[in-house]
Amino acid sequence: MTRPAPTPRGRPRTAAGPDVREPIASLIRKSAKARRKLAPETWAHRMLGDNLRALRIAAAWMETPPGRAAVVPRADLVQALRTLAALITRTAKTRDRFRPGTSPHTLQRNRLRALRAAQAGIRKALGKPASGKAAGGTPE
Repeated sequence: MTRPAPTPRGRPRTAAGPDVREPIASLIRKSAKARRKLAPETWAHRMLGDNLRALRIAAAWMETPPGRAAVVPRADLVQALRTLAALITRTAKTRDRFRPGTSPHTLQRNRLRALRAAQAGIRKALGKPASGKAAGGTPE
């Protein structure tokens, strides 16, 4: 069995590069921390739970080596796709409130890039085309 070629950091290649994995991991950490502070019966707690499930599916896809499929039920992929589309819309609106070149704008830009990469990967796993508005395509 041959091993995938290592990346410059010595990690095996995965479905997504490190530049899109870190914003997803950061968003998972931030969302989990915020969710712990909320009462379980609130809508915000449920929303963050949905977001975390989608982000974890996205992270699993990103960590899967090329040519191998992450084992995720189709219904979970469809729900993750919906949740990622909502996250992309909210992140794009948030990014637009900041001046280009500022730290918050860059943070949101990186998150958008990562969320769109995750969305494209999940769409591909579902056999759906990844293009235009249907794929959450808002300009950067």
